[in-house]
Formats: sequence, C-alpha cells, structure tokens
Amino acid sequence: MHYQNNMKTIWFAGGCFWGTEHYMSQFDGVVGTQTGYANGHLQNPTYQQVYTDQTGHVETVEVVYDDEKISLATLCRLFFRSIDPFMKDRQGDDCGTRYRTGIYWSDEHDGEVVAQVYSEIQSKYDSPMVVEKCPLECFYPAEEYHQDYLVRNPDGYCHLSLSTLRFAKRYSQVLTQLRDASDPEKKAVLPRFFKTGPGEYGEGDRFLGVAVPSIRKVAKHFKDSTYEVLEALLESEWHECRLCALLVLIEKYKSEPEDTVRFYLEHLDGINNWDLVDLSAPYILGDYLSGREERNVLYELAESPDMWRQRISVVSTLMLIRRGSFDDTLKLAQIFLGTRHDLMQKAVGWMLREVGKRNRGLLVTFLEEYRHQMPRTMLRYAIEKFTSEERKYFMQPAR
Repeated sequence: MHYQNNMKTIWFAGGCFWGTEHYMSQFDGVVGTQTGYANGHLQNPTYQQVYTDQTGHVETVEVVYDDEKISLATLCRLFFRSIDPFMKDRQGDDCGTRYRTGIYWSDEHDGEVVAQVYSEIQSKYDSPMVVEKCPLECFYPAEEYHQDYLVRNPDGYCHLSLSTLRFAKRYSQVLTQLRDASDPEKKAVLPRFFKTGPGEYGEGDRFLGVAVPSIRKVAKHFKDSTYEVLEALLESEWHECRLCALLVLIEKYKSEPEDTVRFYLEHLDGINNWDLVDLSAPYILGDYLSGREERNVLYELAESPDMWRQRISVVSTLMLIRRGSFDDTLKLAQIFLGTRHDLMQKAVGWMLREVGKRNRGLLVTFLEEYRHQMPRTMLRYAIEKFTSEERKYFMQPAR
C-alpha cells in the first residue's frame, strides 16, 4: 500500500481480523487498512500455519491514518470499544493465541500514547486487562482473500456485534457531517478565540471550524444517537464533536432526565471549554436541579480543583435564577470571591447580573457587602446594566 508520507501507522489485534479491519476502516481519518500476521517467529506465514497456534503470530490489522484528522489516542479508545479487554486468547467465539488482543507500534512516541490511553481505560476497572501493548516486531500481510473481507462478503462471518458496527457507522457519520460543514476561515480563527496555545485555558483543543448553527443541525439530525456514541464524541479531540454530543444530550434530557443527568455528571472531562459549559449546564443540570431541593452537587463541583467543573456549578444556576431561585447563586458567588481565574470571575459576575435583572435590591445588597472583596472583573460583569454613576460608585476602592 502506498500513502502520502505524512500518514502514520498503528497495528491492532482484536480477535478475528475480518471484523477488526471492517470496524477500524469506518472512522474518518483512517486512509487504509490491511490484515496480516504480527509478532510471531515464522517468516511469511500462511493462514493455515497461523491457524495452528504454533507460529506465535496474532491476527492483526495495520491501520494507516491521517493524524491531522484523527489522533492515535482516539483510535485506541475506539479500538477498545470493539474488544473485551479481559478475555485472554479469545474474542467472541474465536479462541486461540492467534486471537489475543493487542496494540503494536513502530514509533516510540506512539508507545507513550498507547500507554496513556491503556492506563485511562484500565482506571475504569478493578480487574487487570490482558491486552498486549508492545512494539511491533514483524508484520506479514495476509492472503488477498482476507483483505476487505466483509466489504467483499457483506454476509460473511464477523465476531463483532451489530451494535458495535452500528456504533462505528454512526460515529463516523456524525464526524463526516461536521467536517463537511467546516469553514477554513473559522478553523484558523477558533483556536485563537478559545485560547488553545501552550499554558492557555484551552490548551490542546482542536477545531474543525464549524459554526454553532451548523453543529445544531447535525445534532438534530442525529438526535437518536446512543449514549455510547455520545460518550465517544465527548472523548474526541475535536471541539465540535463534543459540542454536538452535548446538544444531543439536551434533546435526550427532555424525555430521559434522570439518565441524561447521570451521564452528564459522569462525563464532565469532555466538557472542557467555556462554550461547552455555557451551552449545556443550565439546560441539563440546572434545569434538573430547579425542580429539586437537594442541590449538593453544585457545591461538590465548586470544590473541585478543575476550573470547568467550577464553572458548571455556577452557570448551572442560570436556570434556577430564571425560575426565581437566587440563594445558590449568591452562596456560590461568596465561595468564589477569591477566584483568580478570569473565566470564573466572568461567570460569577454574569450570574450575579442575571440575579439583578430579576431582583435588583438583592444584587445591590450583595454588592454593598462584598464589592471590596470581589475581583474587579467579577464586579464589572455584575454591574454591567447599572447606570454610569452607579458603576462608578461600586467600582470605588475601599477607603
């Protein structure tokens, strides 16, 4: 196989290579796949020889991908969704050492990425996984009839479940539609706007360059996506994928509030920029809490060292404010009087301003007591709707 020089390669063993090749080839950014035999001691083995389990080889899929479109970390996470990582020398009904699972690499840096994702996945379980992770020692392409087997034989054997294959198809469809809506100008501007540089709050975030209205259209089209698809989208390196997942969640919340809120709180790691927080927290967590007296989760989030969780705690109260409940906003504002992060100062000031729109006297009372403790940015945001004279008064330094 011949590809552009900037393509990268990784090798996955996930049981029968027919199913693994078909699954991995679904994903946007994968430019080629090839089945073969890896890490055994016999040179140029045949399928019949590997089948004996005497060669040390494992059925493997070589995946060539464009890391400008899909990262190795994402590929590894997607691969783990197709296997049982605790099953040794077996996947589905296929048994033998040739069906062991593994991830193999030829670049030392890739090994570090694989190890990081492996640790991330392992942390979710108590039992140790039995998936191999090691450098590729050798790889021999399989016979021609094994290549693209399920494309040539759509009704052929596949150890993967239909739900797993449907997941791959839907995930790929969402990403393809988002990429089709990409605007090159936005793709260049958005990383700067969302501060993705080293040391900035959005460090490492990647953008396809899709406008929010276009993302809403994609979310509406795929609003019946499963939680597994949404989970994978929230793990994506692409900002728009995560936002699309959250917009679908908002729709799911209307009919499945309990399940949606539980899922939302279990996947906060993917809600890691201010727009992702602001466009989801009030309409999922905030709406849910507005009908309940028990709101401890807001304070648990506020105590987190993670700034995005802190912002979720504050911005979620927007829905409480809109329904005439102000106490939690004021209590959280007191908690964050000493925050040094600009985005938290703005979020608290914004929510205080929202309180003032509905109960000006309550806001004024709060400001009279705390204005000299409030960071200047927080205070400016809180009094934005005041007259110039009122703003001048509240901005006066303490004497």
